[in-house]
Amino acid sequence: MKKIKFALNEETGCLTEEGAKRYFSTVGLATFLFTVVYFLGGILLGFGIEYFAPFLREPGTVYRLVYNLLSQIPLYGMAFPVFFLVLRKLPKDHPTPEKMGGAGFLKGIFVCLFVMMAGNYVSQLILGFFQLVSGRTLTNPVEEVTSAQSFWINLLFIAVLAPILEELVFRKFLCNRLLPLGDGYAVVLSAAIFGLVHGNFFQFFYAFLLGLIFALIYIKTGRIRYTILYHGILNFLGGVVAPWILKRIEPLLNEETLKRMEELSQQGTVEALREMVSAFLIPMIPLLIYELVVLGGSVCGMVFLIIGYKKIRLEKGLLPPPEKGRVANVFLNGGVAAALAAFAAIFVLSLLG
Repeated sequence: MKKIKFALNEETGCLTEEGAKRYFSTVGLATFLFTVVYFLGGILLGFGIEYFAPFLREPGTVYRLVYNLLSQIPLYGMAFPVFFLVLRKLPKDHPTPEKMGGAGFLKGIFVCLFVMMAGNYVSQLILGFFQLVSGRTLTNPVEEVTSAQSFWINLLFIAVLAPILEELVFRKFLCNRLLPLGDGYAVVLSAAIFGLVHGNFFQFFYAFLLGLIFALIYIKTGRIRYTILYHGILNFLGGVVAPWILKRIEPLLNEETLKRMEELSQQGTVEALREMVSAFLIPMIPLLIYELVVLGGSVCGMVFLIIGYKKIRLEKGLLPPPEKGRVANVFLNGGVAAALAAFAAIFVLSLLG
């Protein structure tokens, strides 16, 4: 596919207004096509499974494995190739590889934990307010999926395959196409696209914030393996360990058990109540450890982020957009407008569905 050529304004040393809008419109068009293909592909796959292989929705490791493999087709087999074909027309740049070191890598994990927790709190506040105002009850699609699958299925698809493939696409491939615009554009735009393609408010805020950190780490180190490891660790904690723990605690927290505990408390049967409470202790230990690790790591991450924030330096790219009309250049073009319209529709549907 023929590359798009961009010329700099000789006076300003920046892209022309027309060139900047074309660059952003191409990114927007790729994102729009990605979203539409992924959305429609998911619908078609759902209908196909419903009519031709409904048994794949039944419990069972083999069924869930096949179902998950088929579920990757709309994303990795259809949407990503379209995204790639459109964006490869743009020029690309590569960050300079640098080693992070063990201490730096550990600090990065803590920062990612803090950002993930902060994003989760923001989504809970916004969605909680929406539920209060609308009277609707929303279900977290990630929790719904992970709770229905085995530990090993979640480990394979959520903690291994997703981090590898998503980092190669949204960090290495996408950031390299955005780097000619400058580090700031590459960080913010890749993070925004990464957050939006998740398609729901439960994931958007933490995915966007993590996308900022992942993109910054990739751009400053040039090593995609760091962000793959970070992504994998976070997905392992939130998408594998957490559901595994909750599955073991949930049977103990049913209405019948809680009612029985209340009765024993009211009757003053201390020994029976003590025995019942002790049954909770062993399953609760992994949960307490998990909460302490996430909370402690998040606090450390907040401190490291505050200390290191002022040290961040974002470089200009080889094709910097003009300073004048920056917002208009990014948003007032056909590709970005189409992408934002598609995302708006999908996010509204996620609230109504």
